[in-house]
Amino acid sequence: MMNGIISRLKNASVNLAVCVYGFLFKRDNKIILVGAWMGEKFADNSRFLFQYLTSNKEALGIDTVVWATRNDKVYRELNEIGYVSVLCGTKESKYWHLKAGTHIICNASNRAGHEADIDIQYSWGAKKIQLWHGVGMKKVGASANAHVDFGGKDGPWSKLKKNKIFNMLTSEGGWNEAYFLSTSELNRKINMDLAACGKESTFISCYPRNCSCVKLLKNEENLINEVKEYNGCFLYLPTFRDEKTHYTHPLESIDIREFLRKNNYLWIEKPHSASKIKFEDAGENILCLDSSFDINVLYPYINAIVSDYSSCVFDAVYRHLPTIMYVPDLHEYQNGSNGVLFDIEDYCKPILTKDLMGLVRQMELISKKKFFEQKGMEELYAKIRKDFWSNMESSYEKIWNDITRLN
Repeated sequence: MMNGIISRLKNASVNLAVCVYGFLFKRDNKIILVGAWMGEKFADNSRFLFQYLTSNKEALGIDTVVWATRNDKVYRELNEIGYVSVLCGTKESKYWHLKAGTHIICNASNRAGHEADIDIQYSWGAKKIQLWHGVGMKKVGASANAHVDFGGKDGPWSKLKKNKIFNMLTSEGGWNEAYFLSTSELNRKINMDLAACGKESTFISCYPRNCSCVKLLKNEENLINEVKEYNGCFLYLPTFRDEKTHYTHPLESIDIREFLRKNNYLWIEKPHSASKIKFEDAGENILCLDSSFDINVLYPYINAIVSDYSSCVFDAVYRHLPTIMYVPDLHEYQNGSNGVLFDIEDYCKPILTKDLMGLVRQMELISKKKFFEQKGMEELYAKIRKDFWSNMESSYEKIWNDITRLN
C-alpha cells in the first residue's frame, strides 16, 4: 500500500508541473495526438480514427494529427507514407504531447507491468479519450478474478481511489478519469467495472474499427490479395491463456486440416499479443500472422471467425459474419485468473462448441452457406447487436462528433 501511495504522490507532482507548463504554453485544440497498444502497433480503433482525422483535417478544422509510437519500424513506415509520427521519449515527441489538445489511445492508460500507449505523463490538461479495444465477455482490469486491491475491493484504499478528484490528480496524466468509449448501456456498465470509473467518465458511441479502413498498408494489401486466391477463409483469433491445460488447438485435428485442403480454404491465425501459447506448425492452407498485424482490415475479405472469449466474437457478429466460439476449456477459463462476465454458455449457445467435432460441423455449414439457417442463430445475432452495439451503424462522423461534444 505504501508503494502505491508514493507512486500516486509522484504522479501528482508531475501532473502539477505539466499543469504549470500548460498554463504558460497553451495546448492547441487543433492538434490531436494518437497512440495504441503500448506504443508498439499501428492498429485498432486508434489507427482507424487517426487515418480518418488525417484524411479530413481541413473539413474538421484540425491542423495536425500525430501518431506516437515506441516502435521504430512503425515510426519510419508512417512517415514514409506521409503521416506524422513521433517516437515516444524523444524531444519531438514531448513537444507534441505537451502541445496537443486531445490525446487518444485504445489500450494501456497506465504502466502496470508494461508501457502505456503514449507518454501519459504529459497528458494533464489535454482532453483524454480511451477508445478501448473490446466489446467482449471476459473480465479484465479491475473486474478480473485475479485483481487484488489493498484491503480488498471494498477497503479504504479502494474507496479512496473511487473518489473522482483523487483519482484524477494522482494518476499519471489524469488518465484514470479519461473519457471511456462504450458502445451500449450494457457495455458502459462493463467498462465502469474494468476501469473502476464513474458513469460521467464514459460516453456511448461507435467503434472506429467497424468503419471502412481509410487506407491499407502495403503488407495488408498483399495479404488480402492472397486471401482472394482461395475459395474461402477462416480467421482464427484465440484470446490469451495463462496455460494450455485442457485447450486443444484446432489445427491438431486432422479433419480440420483435411477440410481446408479439400475445400481450398485458407486458415489465418493471429495470436493474442498477451498470449503465452502460440501454434507455430503452419503447413498447407495455413497462414500465421505476426501479433502486430491489424486483423480489423481483414473482416471484409473473410468468410468466418473462429475464436473463444475474445471481443472479436462480437465484432464479427456486428458485421454479420459467421462466428464460431470454440471453448474446450470453458469451465477452466471462467474460474481462472480472468473469468467471464456472464453465462456465455447460455447466452452464446448457438455459436458455441466445446469440441473439435462441433467445430468441423460448423465449418462445413459455413462452407455450404447454411450457418444462419440454424435454430436461434439470427435471434442471437440480433440480441448481441442490440445489447452490445445499441443497434448503431458505425460512422466516423458520429464518433468524432461525439468526442468533440465532450467537455
